[in-house]
Amino acid sequence: MKQKRTSQHTEPKLGRRSADESGPSREEFAQIALELFAERHFASVSIRDIGRAANVNSSMIYYHYKDKQELFRAAIETSIDAAFALFAAHCSSGANENPADAIDKWFDVHVELSRQLRNVVKISLDCRGAVGVPDADEPIKRFYRHENEILQDLIREGMRRGIFKKVDPRVVATMISTMLDGVMARSFIFEDFNIVATVREFKKALWQHLGYTEKETRLRTSAKAKKNDKKPTAASLKM
Repeated sequence: MKQKRTSQHTEPKLGRRSADESGPSREEFAQIALELFAERHFASVSIRDIGRAANVNSSMIYYHYKDKQELFRAAIETSIDAAFALFAAHCSSGANENPADAIDKWFDVHVELSRQLRNVVKISLDCRGAVGVPDADEPIKRFYRHENEILQDLIREGMRRGIFKKVDPRVVATMISTMLDGVMARSFIFEDFNIVATVREFKKALWQHLGYTEKETRLRTSAKAKKNDKKPTAASLKM
């Protein structure tokens, strides 16, 4: 009997597995696509390419996404949502002693997600106005609007508490956002660019601009906490 020859260049077989049982998740496909769209151009990346990068049959992608355009939008939005989810997890209300801690965490989020956010910036610049490419402006504008609102609120709270000097929150929030954009852009021009060290030095300049001295603020906070500890509680008064 003659044996059938099999091609060495075929996609992984889909079989009877469902997308829920095996293979990358919807979010993982979006992350893989983001990498490819940033490395190459949207037009030069196919669903088959994304399937190969994920090591699955490209048919599995269609369990999650209607087409490449929908996957492109998801790639942008997934990265943006990840940034805000991470920020919310580390900077929830009451989790920080002062607004400076929350701003500090915002910088940390950008460093932790620097690769994804850098790819979002690169894709938005490469694909802006290109024919046949989905419009990524709206999710990116949503990101900047939300970021600006967060930073302005924190700066206002810092002024209210007296740990920041009086500034224009809108201007300072835009300054922070613009600096972080510059860091992301420079990181894909120079491979040896040190994001962590650059962000650390910018934070020092920002605290100086806001008149924030961490040591003094910690001492004031600690003294206030000790004072509150000495106040009689309802339970102690009953004793």
